[in-house]
Amino acid sequence: MSCSAEKFRHLYIESSILDHPETKRIRSLFPNAVCIPVERYTDVFSRPHQSYRAQYASMNLILAEKHGTAVYPGAPVCHDFGSERFFYTAMAVNCLYDCSYCWLKGMYNTANLVIFINLEKAFEETEKLLEEGPLYLSLSFESDLVPLETLTHQIQRWNEFVKRHPGLSTEIRTKCGADSIYASLDPDPGMIFAFTLSPQSVINALEKGTASLHERLKAAGTAMEQGFPIRLCFDPMIRIPNWKEEYAGMVLEVSKQLDLSRVKDISIGTYRQSDTYQRRMRKRFPASAVIQYPYETKNGYCQYPEAEKNEMEQFLKQELIPFAGEEKIFLLEDNS
Repeated sequence: MSCSAEKFRHLYIESSILDHPETKRIRSLFPNAVCIPVERYTDVFSRPHQSYRAQYASMNLILAEKHGTAVYPGAPVCHDFGSERFFYTAMAVNCLYDCSYCWLKGMYNTANLVIFINLEKAFEETEKLLEEGPLYLSLSFESDLVPLETLTHQIQRWNEFVKRHPGLSTEIRTKCGADSIYASLDPDPGMIFAFTLSPQSVINALEKGTASLHERLKAAGTAMEQGFPIRLCFDPMIRIPNWKEEYAGMVLEVSKQLDLSRVKDISIGTYRQSDTYQRRMRKRFPASAVIQYPYETKNGYCQYPEAEKNEMEQFLKQELIPFAGEEKIFLLEDNS
């Protein structure tokens, strides 16, 4: 899935940026879209009584200027890969993909996509943080930037920024199978492409619009051959029927398509969600088995009961060790 000229029927644009060069460039990509000026993007994005399901079928694009903070401390339920200083930025909010378990469905009232055009604000805040030492920065925390690249050019610009800042390590996490982007970028050890991997049955049932497992692995192989460090993220694991057979089969397929000894590292994590977001999602998606599962709440987060969580993560870790070695595998508990 990508941003074709027919993707968005309506563009909502903050009045203050109507004449911004980035606004004009993005508008030119959608010549048939109706452009509607708004004072603040939240007038559209944050209004109540919106329907996720209806909006995924007909998503709108909102162009806005980022105010306030652009770079935030990383969440404790996200992998930090041993980094002492873990942050994230969200210059694109919401996603082209429709994953049933996505936490954004509990955080926001809308499926509409927001692009903040003043990426330089995130650059400025990142440079200030780098004055205090090396930094690990997630770039795709609230969206998948890879299928948006023809629209935003954010990855290209971050690529140029990373090359100038050797103390910066960035992660771009994706479920996209497009691989042409990697040849257009300049490889750097500070620019990590992380591929979320799930059994094909999970992709079919819960990750609507995303690339197949085979396509993701092909893209990961292309990125690795181009010289980028590659991370594989088996996260979130979902306790589906026959989950052991499904995840073991997935590992075999991964090992056939990729040389796991060459990947930078691997993360494993089971489903987890803010209790607040989980309650909202349960109201919005009453028929979703993955959302309605009887999770337990611990420290404000819904997750599988500890015994189930440990069983799943340790099982997958043991399946991966023969191909990747134990030292490359990170569990969330490794953050502590």
